[in-house]
Amino acid sequence: MAFGEAKSKVIECLNNGCVFHEERDDIDVKNLLSTGAVSISTVTTIIGRARGNNYFSSPHHYDSEVDVHVIKTTHSGQHWYIKWYFTEPDCVFISVHK
Repeated sequence: MAFGEAKSKVIECLNNGCVFHEERDDIDVKNLLSTGAVSISTVTTIIGRARGNNYFSSPHHYDSEVDVHVIKTTHSGQHWYIKWYFTEPDCVFISVHK
């Protein structure tokens, strides 16, 4: 999946509330979206402003059939790291942090 498609699809999931969070250690630090420390609106804005050079994807370490999408970008003077994958029709966030 190319960046434009991944970006459109994740924004659609965010706008439609089709969002889940992967269980992980340090979720309170590594996934600020899951804890409510950052809003869906803010994450949508950050992803919406990201460009292709801020993006890469790689296979999930537990299931190589699943592509994990990553955006590393700067928004409002802060560096952001956002990592997710898709499970139709939803997206699952692994990381959303500064």
